[in-house]
Amino acid sequence: MLLGSDQALFWRRGWTHGIPALVVLPLLMTGLFVAWARLRNRTPEGPPLRPATLLCLSTIAVVSHPTLDWMNNYGMRWWMPFRNEWSYGDTLFIIDPWMWLVLGGAVFLYQSRRLSTLVGWAAFAGLTGLVLFGSFPGLLVGKILWCTGLGTLVLLRFFHVGREEIRAHRLAVGAVTLMTVYIGLMLLCAQYARAAVAGALTARGIQIEKLMVSPVPVNPFVRDVLVETMDGYRYGEARLLPRFELELASRSLPLLADSSAIRLATASPEVRGFMNWARFPFAEVEESASGVTVYLLDARYTRSTRQGFGTAQIHISKEAFAGTVE
Repeated sequence: MLLGSDQALFWRRGWTHGIPALVVLPLLMTGLFVAWARLRNRTPEGPPLRPATLLCLSTIAVVSHPTLDWMNNYGMRWWMPFRNEWSYGDTLFIIDPWMWLVLGGAVFLYQSRRLSTLVGWAAFAGLTGLVLFGSFPGLLVGKILWCTGLGTLVLLRFFHVGREEIRAHRLAVGAVTLMTVYIGLMLLCAQYARAAVAGALTARGIQIEKLMVSPVPVNPFVRDVLVETMDGYRYGEARLLPRFELELASRSLPLLADSSAIRLATASPEVRGFMNWARFPFAEVEESASGVTVYLLDARYTRSTRQGFGTAQIHISKEAFAGTVE
């Protein structure tokens, strides 16, 4: 990020998340933990240091991160630096409030023993609420359920649930088990939704070049649909309950056109990261007295605006553009 947002896109979810990192980082973490323990000069009365256990926990911590990253539509590059190939799970929304509620709630019940931690957790709950209510309009039922869950956690904390060590262990195991089941069900839903959407598109005579059926915030029974055809991108929404329904927008988005302005823009080193990262790229061109501005967009995230996440822009001077056309 210090090198700029485009450089961040170029490096993101690659070297630091791929197979080499999954091998090296657990060993590095374990070594740091062992070194820290020895620097602290632990007394013989303390629990024995078990490097094998630390290595196991470090491996779980490191591997679970990119696995969860892969499960959203942002994607992962597992084989960097050997292959620059993106893979997408399209299973979990990138900010899943149910995972935050269950896993964060389990930690909250055990680690909210002081006023300072209570203040911290209150701030975190407020931030989560702002993300949930501010970024995602609608979804009233889901938001009510989430607030009900949050209120339940506050009541459980008032009755000191999760304070004892044995109860805390059961709480942690229960939360992880619940989320594992949830992720498994979301995987099944993702497979079913993709197959159902592909079948419905084929039945409508739409030829599929590339397809994304990804989760939406809060509601696990709705999917965002984006399909690349030979003529452009079609997008819409699939509802899984009470019965499967696919609704496509009347308009479509253009594919990345082959024009002089767009060729110049996509070849620019200023958008190297964006072009490497974009899954469904398209462009809009705007001419002005000073030249041409090319807006590059990724239809995963941006379908009706030239600003915000999933966008980049390049200005080509009138002289540079004229020289290319000639």
